[in-house]
Amino acid sequence: MLNLRNKLCKNDIYRGVRRYVLFPDSENQKNIRLDTCSIEDILPHLLVYSSIATIESKEKMWVATSMLVRFLETFTNNLVTMENETPVGMLGGQEVVGEFVKNPTHSFFSDITVQNIMNKNLYIASPTTRVNELLKKMQQIQRDFALVHNDDGNYSTISARRLLQVGALCDTHMKVSDIPLKSILTFNRDDTIDTIITQMVQNKADILILENTPQFINYQTILEKIVELNYLEDIDNFFDLKSTALNLKTGKIISENTTISDMCKIMLGMKYSFVITLNNVLTPWDLIRTLS
Repeated sequence: MLNLRNKLCKNDIYRGVRRYVLFPDSENQKNIRLDTCSIEDILPHLLVYSSIATIESKEKMWVATSMLVRFLETFTNNLVTMENETPVGMLGGQEVVGEFVKNPTHSFFSDITVQNIMNKNLYIASPTTRVNELLKKMQQIQRDFALVHNDDGNYSTISARRLLQVGALCDTHMKVSDIPLKSILTFNRDDTIDTIITQMVQNKADILILENTPQFINYQTILEKIVELNYLEDIDNFFDLKSTALNLKTGKIISENTTISDMCKIMLGMKYSFVITLNNVLTPWDLIRTLS
């Protein structure tokens, strides 16, 4: 009963603190609350400097995979699928790996086109869209990605790293310890790529942790290996390879007393935005879950 009471009290405090997350106004000298600020209030540069990685819907998957290896975990984590200069969907590691398991051969990359596997559930916001509305929509569609349709007709990307920029600006007493705990999915060195990918797809997990280490595998890791092997040309046993064949990434260990804004600043300084505490593993997606 004591543990339950403590948990309830902590949740009440968490909700109260979250309600008063503040951001500096881009035009005025006062802070504005998360539940009232818009995209143009806190990310005005997005409306001036358009940044978007696009791919035509009829391109082959090997082209898309090559682009994702270059862009994933940088300024964007998805490609925007275009038809007649209009965005019609998005493509990320989640779609590529999710469909690749059904046909883990070279033909998947040489024959299949983007339009066959793209995600059509692309959210397009406006500059005046409230930030909390954006975060709730991302939570709803389970993607840390959206577009902003600017007044001049161009589009800008709201990606995981853009959201970290938002988090780095916030003024709040929330700490990493306030972020809800989640299940930690792990693998070991003897696991095959088949086992790893199956676990990621079935659990809709972006990351798997190597047992008792800060090392991890994400979609980028898998796509990098596929490109390295020339999109599996003359490779018939990719799924039989051990996890040691992959180039594992390493997360940064941080204190649970780190503030949310400081956590975002740390992630912004990393190539792969992933940190570990004593009890939790955190990515930009956890920022969405925390603020939405």
